[in-house]
Amino acid sequence: MDVENLKSWVSQPDVCRCCLSASGTWDLTASYVTEAGIKEVFSNILQECYGISLSYLSEWGPSRLVCALCVGHLRHATSFKNQVQEADRYFTEYLSKRDCIEMIKTEPDADYSADDFAEKMEIPRSDTSPLRKDVKTTLKQNKSANRKRHKHSRAKEKTRKDSDCDSDTPLTLLSKRSQDIDRNNIDVNIDDNMEHIDLQCEEIDDKTDNPIAGHQPVKINAIKQISERRRVILTCGAVLRDTTACPFRHHKSWFQCFFCHENFIQLNLLRTHTNETHSDIEGELKKIKRYPRSLQIEISNLECRHCNLNLTDIENMRRHLCDVHNKVIYRECIADYKVDASPYTCHLCTQEFHVFRTLTTHLNEHYANCICDVCGKSFLNSKRLKVHKRTHDTGIFPCSECGKILKTKTSKANHMESAHSKRVIKCQICFKPMKHYNDRIKHMSEAHNITHKFKCPICSREYNIKHYLATHIRQTHGHKNKKCSECGMAFITNHGLKKHMLKHTGEKPYTCSVCCKAYARSYTLREHMRAHENDRRFMCPE
Repeated sequence: MDVENLKSWVSQPDVCRCCLSASGTWDLTASYVTEAGIKEVFSNILQECYGISLSYLSEWGPSRLVCALCVGHLRHATSFKNQVQEADRYFTEYLSKRDCIEMIKTEPDADYSADDFAEKMEIPRSDTSPLRKDVKTTLKQNKSANRKRHKHSRAKEKTRKDSDCDSDTPLTLLSKRSQDIDRNNIDVNIDDNMEHIDLQCEEIDDKTDNPIAGHQPVKINAIKQISERRRVILTCGAVLRDTTACPFRHHKSWFQCFFCHENFIQLNLLRTHTNETHSDIEGELKKIKRYPRSLQIEISNLECRHCNLNLTDIENMRRHLCDVHNKVIYRECIADYKVDASPYTCHLCTQEFHVFRTLTTHLNEHYANCICDVCGKSFLNSKRLKVHKRTHDTGIFPCSECGKILKTKTSKANHMESAHSKRVIKCQICFKPMKHYNDRIKHMSEAHNITHKFKCPICSREYNIKHYLATHIRQTHGHKNKKCSECGMAFITNHGLKKHMLKHTGEKPYTCSVCCKAYARSYTLREHMRAHENDRRFMCPE
């Protein structure tokens, strides 16, 4: 390994932890499913094959990635380990077989089945290896030889008894001997038939690998496990091709077109855009490069495209497409809504939400697809559960850059993103690097006199950032459904109602650090602090 090369790579946020010589593309702690349906976790492979446990894999920040070349080495190591284990198993069976056959041959008259002998020799009943088959074959041969030997001895006994009879023998004794001879003949015939039946049953067992005595199930080919991403793709294809559901994405208070990512402030405008611009669903699906974790759809006008049947909800849609059109839909991959504008109402419990993101979080209560094993909360998909589990990782998490102590991994990740993020946004004209999106907007306006105005469709107020416009529409023109319990005054947001309640409670949480005067609002305190700043003007300069 080149030490100089390691020094240049070790500081990279996506460096491969196994070689420090390339960028990682696989997560060491994540679970992947191969084409053969085998689950693999690369950190576990390192531990099982080499006894190596990499450090800092459980912390948020340091790289947990591994490159494709090292993944190939790990898979080769797993394959070699399995090869050695399989070879040792067959070698052990060979030696056990030799001992077992010798033991059977030394006890030819022993009357026990293959399962009894397997239990005696501590061979598992579920074992379908050649050792068990050889034991059954040898026992079969011994059983057949024993039956022939008993048959021959009975025939000789019959001949001897016939020779003992003469003309002076009483009739009662002759009749009794005749009954014994008939009974012996019946026993011989039964033994012959049972031998034939046993041979047929053992042949069936050999073909099916399902011994009757052991009650082992017939082998069934393992069903290939479908990955989460594949389930989402199959569900998107079936729902969008065969129904009139309106798909969308949601990002920073905006509803985005599922196909072209154009932003809309209301879902009815997005629905019109999708119907007019993206009518060729088959062609649009082929253009999609990245699918979401869950398919978000608006189902106010949900119908089947083939038979024009009105579908009231997702369960009816899934049942109809599966039973009538033979389509595959994974319910856990769908998040359904019946909304248009704020306030957004949950169609399952009629609860209202002013912020759409709060409604998406609320849906976790209705769709328990993933359950947190710590607190029992339910979540729509595995991604939401993974993010939630970080809140349970409490402790002491120091920042590796500045040493600040955070209580959870989530707070540490947020701190690293806001304070020490290495993400760089460049100006498209002079390529000046900046840290935040808002800094680039300000730079474009001041340095290059380029501004982007986003106009409110209700009051014509303009903003230079889309998110600010969305916040303005939500907080200024939204529905006032938050009422004060004291005076009945209504507000759009909970924050506005909380500030209003300070008038009724008389609480003044904001205190001046200079004169200890208290105020109910932070804005009033800031205005008060200006008076102290003006007082400093009359101080003598040092």
